[in-house]
Amino acid sequence: MDDNVEDCPVCLITFDDTLRRPRTLPCGHTHCTPCINELEEEQEVITCPTCRTSHALPETGQFPISYITEAFIKKMRGLASVPLKAGKELTALAPVTQPAPRPTAGLSRKTQSLLQDQEAKILAAIRSCQEEQRQLADYLTTLGGWGGRQQRLEDELQTLMDQSKGAREVISREESRVEGRKEKVRQREEALHAALETLLTPATRQEAYEVIENADQLLVEVEEEEEEEREAVIPDVHVVTTVARMANSSRAVLQAATSAATQTAMEAAVTTPAAAMDSTLLAPFAAAAERLAPPLKAEELLRLTQRARGLVKAGLILAVQDVEGQTRHARISLQHGRLHLHSLQAPPPPPHALILQMGEVMPASPPCEAFLDLAWPGSAARRVVVSLVRDTPLGRHFVLLCSGQRGACYANTRLFEFQPLH
Repeated sequence: MDDNVEDCPVCLITFDDTLRRPRTLPCGHTHCTPCINELEEEQEVITCPTCRTSHALPETGQFPISYITEAFIKKMRGLASVPLKAGKELTALAPVTQPAPRPTAGLSRKTQSLLQDQEAKILAAIRSCQEEQRQLADYLTTLGGWGGRQQRLEDELQTLMDQSKGAREVISREESRVEGRKEKVRQREEALHAALETLLTPATRQEAYEVIENADQLLVEVEEEEEEEREAVIPDVHVVTTVARMANSSRAVLQAATSAATQTAMEAAVTTPAAAMDSTLLAPFAAAAERLAPPLKAEELLRLTQRARGLVKAGLILAVQDVEGQTRHARISLQHGRLHLHSLQAPPPPPHALILQMGEVMPASPPCEAFLDLAWPGSAARRVVVSLVRDTPLGRHFVLLCSGQRGACYANTRLFEFQPLH
């Protein structure tokens, strides 16, 4: 590890400034972002793979990037790509085949200079090809990791299906047993009703004694059957235990499937250019998350659990509310470890989004913070954050202005009348 400081000590892959950015733990050791994310998947406290020191996750959800390491790597790459004089290359570009020395007799200095310039351009193009091949190789490694993770998930799902089949067979046998017992009880009840009717029919003493004797014999048989049935307890403890264990296993596997789908979507967002990131790319992962995940609760979002943080970063959580008879939705973003609820918009939410009601995530009244993204023609948008410290009519009015809960626009309206400060 000391000889290759530009490589992650866990996966032994070179750091870069996109997917495998170096991140430094509080103990001082540096690892790449995917290795840190794998440590964060299971628990809120992670252990450094190098020194085994435990660290709590920061409030921002990510450990800081080691910009010194990035700058060092960029500097090393820059030195490796600078051509020496007389057309010679540094030893770091050994794979680039150097052209044989050209004969200089009979060539003017201008011609030699043109040849050297062209040689430099070709060598730069070769280095560009090498860099692209390195990036593609890194991406293939990432794809291999995704494929391995999905294979493990498929194996777990197959095991879950086998266990579920066994549990269904146990339930089916228990249903047959209960149905049989129910039928016996029904027949016993019919026999008792018939015996009750015969007690009303005897006309002589002899007939009465016979009816009573038959009733006594029936009651003895009923008591024996009830004694046998008491030994066969309902519900069966084994069946209840099996079903409960299967339910817990199913929830655990489904949670793992949701986390895997969300993490894959997030990693795809990192490795894909921003222009190509749209709902088409995220839809398969979002659809999988929607089918497999338990419903997201507002408490889970407000506590910013690992699952909620991943869904927010992937843009899969929306707040909705009916405004003027039309359902509007607001996106939720995460910046600097804090949730930001944006204003309501008219277009319908995408079908793969996880929906929460506006009232579940919106504070009912101040104190709270509100923000406005303001822009003028010819200038970039700037954010203004307003702290509302008291529950006043003006504060509630301002919250409605930011969220759009009373309408789509407050253009050409007056926010408040001037009042002296108290």
